[in-house]
Amino acid sequence: MITATISTYNRERYLPGVLASLARQTLKHSLFEIVLVDNNSPGNAKEIFEKFAAEHSSISCRYYLETNQGLSFGRNRGIKEAKGKYITFIDDDAFLADDYLEKIYTYFEKNNSVAAIGSKILLHYESIIPAWENKYLNSLLGYFNLGDSEKIFTKSDYPRGSNMSFRMSVFEKVGLFNVELGRIGSGLGGSEEKDIFKRIYNFPDLKVVYIPDAVVYHCVPVERTTTEFIKKQALGTGSSERIRVKREGFGSTLKRYAIEFFKWGASFILYFRYLFAGKPAKGKMIVKFRCWVSKGLFSNTK
Repeated sequence: MITATISTYNRERYLPGVLASLARQTLKHSLFEIVLVDNNSPGNAKEIFEKFAAEHSSISCRYYLETNQGLSFGRNRGIKEAKGKYITFIDDDAFLADDYLEKIYTYFEKNNSVAAIGSKILLHYESIIPAWENKYLNSLLGYFNLGDSEKIFTKSDYPRGSNMSFRMSVFEKVGLFNVELGRIGSGLGGSEEKDIFKRIYNFPDLKVVYIPDAVVYHCVPVERTTTEFIKKQALGTGSSERIRVKREGFGSTLKRYAIEFFKWGASFILYFRYLFAGKPAKGKMIVKFRCWVSKGLFSNTK
């Protein structure tokens, strides 16, 4: 069995969509369960989920309230309550291709050496595409695509949170998500995914694989494309990275600072490329984003 767990906070408008995509899965209903972790959300997530469960009695559905605020707390509660041999983490503002669970489950069943799986995250814009949109910043909106070929992740990369699946046995080796990292309430922290995969990579026998055909679609409302949102997310990214590397030690901190300076150089190169191509909005947002990340990384700005 595979557990599909959703940690939700204040995203009731998206829950029906993600739940409907789970109901459409081609995997036999007896082979998966849905665990909804309500992360102390102020809305009616429980009522929405209970209605779905009543209408889809062939799917095992369980609801839990997690009062410790934060996505990492929510994910850890999902792990604790899961009954599956495998677990996949579903964002509350995303929806799945109809064969998503079948692809993940079948791959795990056929590849016993694989500890975790990542795959494509494509964007579903709810309104116009912003002028600053470009392949270097699309990850801010959830985009992730390593192409159409299967490959093993190296230490320089890792699956993203909207599309990551694990053998449950992995957590016995590496521990749970770091609750000091990740989003808390409406905050936009991060780095909890990078942190757990770095711990997985410390075990040579734990293989993390990218497969191209288990697709998740991430919803992008207009409010996520605003400069204000990007600034808040970038500051949160920098602050979370500061916490993560400080926890790992001086060497990791120094390495992260060096990477940041390298990224500044790349940002200026991209800025001038877009400027000369007549697309200044794309270049300006790249530089602004790097400025905000650095501010969060080098200071105590939240």
